[in-house]
This record gives sequence, structure tokens and C-alpha cells, in this order.
Amino acid sequence: MIQTIPSPVTSAVAVTTSSAAGGALGEFPLTVTSLADEIALRLERAIVDGAYPPGSRLRQDELCARFGVSRTPVREALRKLQARNLVVVAPNRGATVRIPTRKELMDIYDVRAELEGYAAELAAAHMTDEVVRRLDGAQADLERLIGRIGDSRPAQPEAGSPLATALNQANDDFHRVVMDAAGNERLQAIARDLGRMFPKDYVWRAMKDVAEMRALNVAEHRRIRDAVATGDAAAARSRMRDHIRHARTVLLCYLDQLGFWS
Repeated sequence: MIQTIPSPVTSAVAVTTSSAAGGALGEFPLTVTSLADEIALRLERAIVDGAYPPGSRLRQDELCARFGVSRTPVREALRKLQARNLVVVAPNRGATVRIPTRKELMDIYDVRAELEGYAAELAAAHMTDEVVRRLDGAQADLERLIGRIGDSRPAQPEAGSPLATALNQANDDFHRVVMDAAGNERLQAIARDLGRMFPKDYVWRAMKDVAEMRALNVAEHRRIRDAVATGDAAAARSRMRDHIRHARTVLLCYLDQLGFWS
């Protein structure tokens, strides 16, 4: 049972305008946020968070019931997600969460490594006490959550579980601080779009034990933090790039063993 999507969706917000030339424009409502946009946003979040894994069927009747809407906004929302390359809509077969190829996943992580490495370089160049404070706060939250797992091999966190959600959020917060400190909005937007192309919780599932989890998300994060804090731009870029590539290696090994593409 997926619990991450609240329902029903509230109705669209509408406003009217007035016109000094006779009010003709005021006769037509302007939709600020459509139902389809809201449904697409919530589904996108659920897909990225792993509530709908790759290959999952998105049944229109179930979505209509969950959101309390007719089929029309649901169909439009699915078309929007197809345009974002998140789902595949096939005639008479409905919608399915898209499964990226192995090469696509490698390419995504290669580009992410370069973009986030560049962001870390910029963050180090723009280092302030506030940036370091925010990095330390995000990392402290992440390490506290990892500490709750203990020393034994963790069970793969269930998609949408409180622990999986909190781990993803804390990790995102650390990387977001770096992106914010970089001060490049276009870079942020591109990196954010790449991050939406595969469920986040798969990397957590992929780690074979807590030691690997700590190596990736404690030791490497601390090294990135130290490079940013000391203003060492070259080291910050290199360490962040290696960190993303390490995550890619862990993820691909896990998916290969899982027979994900077969």
C-alpha cells in the first residue's frame, strides 16, 4: 500500500481579471494551478521517492479514486509525466513507470558527477561561515539517522518508510547546501532534473552493509565538507565528483545482481 500520496487533490485555484476596455477579459477565469499539474507533481514525487518503482503500472481508475478526480486530469497528468521521460503511456495498455537502460543510468551519473563537482568547486570559492554551519547541520542529521541502523546489515528500507524518507531528505539537504552555495540557478535546475530520473531510495537499498553506507555518506561527505570549509575549490570538485561516481558504482552493482534489466 502506497502511503506517500495524499488524496484527494484539491480543486484548481481560479482568479478573474478586469479590463479597463470593457471587462471582456474578466469574463474568463485564469487557472493558476490545474488539477493535472498538481497530480503530475505528486506522482513525480512518489516516483522519485521510490513509491512507484520502475516498471510499476499506473492504473487510471486507481489514481482517479486516490485523488478524487475524473479521468481527464489523470490522463493529462500522465501525458505530462511522459513528456518528462518518467512514464511510458501505451495505447490500450495504460501507463508504466519508465525503466531507464543501464547506459542511460551511467550517463545520468556521469553528468551528475561533473555538475555536482562543479557546484562544490563554486561553493568552496564562495565559502562562508553560514555555508559551513548548514553543511554541518545537514551532515549531523544524516549521521544521526545512520547511527539508528546499528552495526548489522540494514534491511532494505521500504519505499516511503519514515527511515527511508528521512535518509533521503538528510542526504538531499547536504547536497542542496552545496548547490545553494554555488549560486548558479541554471546549474541547480539541470542537476535537479537529473535527480528526478531515477528513484532516490535505490542507492540506499544498494549498500551492502552499514560500513559501506558510512564510507559513502559519512567519510566522503566529511571530506567534501572539509574541502568546502577550507576554500579548496579543486579538492571540493574532485571529492564530490568521486562521491557521485562511487554512488553510481554501488547502484549499478546492486541492480546488476538484482537482474534489474532482465
